[in-house]
Amino acid sequence: MEKYKYWVVIILLLSGAVLSFAFTKEKYVGTGFIAKLDLPVVVAKWRGENITEEVNGSIQRSTANFISDMLSYQYTNNEGKKLLFIILDAGNFHHPKGCFTSAGFNIRELDDTEFNVMGRRLQTHTLFTEKGEEKFLSFYWIIIDKNIVHEWIDQKIKQLYFSLFNKKRVGLMVRIDVLTDKDKMKDSMIIAKDFINDMSKTLHQEELDYIFGQR
Repeated sequence: MEKYKYWVVIILLLSGAVLSFAFTKEKYVGTGFIAKLDLPVVVAKWRGENITEEVNGSIQRSTANFISDMLSYQYTNNEGKKLLFIILDAGNFHHPKGCFTSAGFNIRELDDTEFNVMGRRLQTHTLFTEKGEEKFLSFYWIIIDKNIVHEWIDQKIKQLYFSLFNKKRVGLMVRIDVLTDKDKMKDSMIIAKDFINDMSKTLHQEELDYIFGQR
């Protein structure tokens, strides 16, 4: 089955390459899901600040045509612990590794992390990133039309399928960055778990399904 998947990807990649040379590249246009999303500023013991414009400003828009929309909030809990919550709609199901690398961070991939979100099993990729004194524990997942797509090869199959047939979908990369240190990663993981638990309780059912997946 795995070998079959690889052949499908190779065939689709070749088809995609032909199409990309045949047609002019245009900015990716999403479904508008993020524009309609209204994240709460106050989430239990968390206080948020919308920093989307600031984050958007740091992105080279001319080289980011694959990004349709994004939402970025910095949340601080009543103990002063901070984290960054990002939801991004990108045509290529953007992966944070490229973002961190281009910003000069060293990356160490860690074992996946699992969260229980209102009865859902959420499996996330986990990264430790470091640049000077800046150190983050990052959790991210790709979700397409309410379904978590964890493996790279499955993401590519879906990406190429939607591109080739011009199909619309709500495809999101969701990421949580927690300030950490090498000897405090367990604490940072607890902070992320606590935030996800609190945030999930404030969202409407449809928002919950699109961001954290269906049960």
